Amino acid sequence: MDLDSFLVSLYVLVDDWWKLEHASRPPKTGRPALLSDPEVLTLAILAQWPRFRSERDFWRFAHAHLRTYFPNLCSQGQLNRRIRALEPELRELQLAFARELAEPSAVYRVMDTTLVPAIVRVRASRKGLFAGQATFGRSASKTEWVYGFKAALVVDPDGVITAFGLAPAASDERPIGEALVASDRYGAYLADKGFTGVEWERLLREQYGALVAATPKNNSRRAWPKADRRWASGKRQIIEGVIGQLKDFFSLERHRAKTLGGLLTRLAAKVAAYTCAQRINDTLGRPLRHLADLLI
Repeated sequence: MDLDSFLVSLYVLVDDWWKLEHASRPPKTGRPALLSDPEVLTLAILAQWPRFRSERDFWRFAHAHLRTYFPNLCSQGQLNRRIRALEPELRELQLAFARELAEPSAVYRVMDTTLVPAIVRVRASRKGLFAGQATFGRSASKTEWVYGFKAALVVDPDGVITAFGLAPAASDERPIGEALVASDRYGAYLADKGFTGVEWERLLREQYGALVAATPKNNSRRAWPKADRRWASGKRQIIEGVIGQLKDFFSLERHRAKTLGGLLTRLAAKVAAYTCAQRINDTLGRPLRHLADLLI
């Protein structure tokens, strides 16, 4: 799709959802904002596409090329504040579309975490950015320590993100998994070794009715046969692919946030952009995860 067609399709999706969800709510008091909330959400989602290097770069593009669609476009600072204020609505929007797209008959969903750098370590030490919030975690794939957070995801077998969150990089993955299960409320999950634990798995069955099949460590008495480990590893590849798209296509690791609130908003916007793209693909009869050629 060209930019104009994509922008119109995106706005229609957001506006239809907004009217459906907010029809019974009383109108806000005070002078109306120059940009409506659906317009702000549309701009926040569009800004995540890789053609825009930063919030400033996107605002300059919008100011120069999108005034036909947004004649009352506010300043960059005002737009950023509006987007941050609508972070809960970004999450609601994403969840609503994920529920439409997720396969209800899937046997399981997959959960995992990935490290997201907060900022360069020297700058964090000197300026105190994310002090008391970010921690150091070791990246097994890159064999290095990362100062930042863990982004946690649940996806269905088609790659639809049904739950997500953020935790300090040094966090134990089992409490993160419990928070995901409590939010997602599905029946069965596949997970890797970081989520394994007899008592923890029993707790999730008793409290949430969820079966979590987390690959036991190789030296555990519960270690799975090689064929079972290979099967589980193959099924978990879907979440690795989703994480790859969030990092490579939507620049999750290059978020440029300076505060935890800003990072949470960017995470919500990127996951919402991913899910909205899937929703448009579904409308067009395209594979859900074919995102690279959706906007040309």
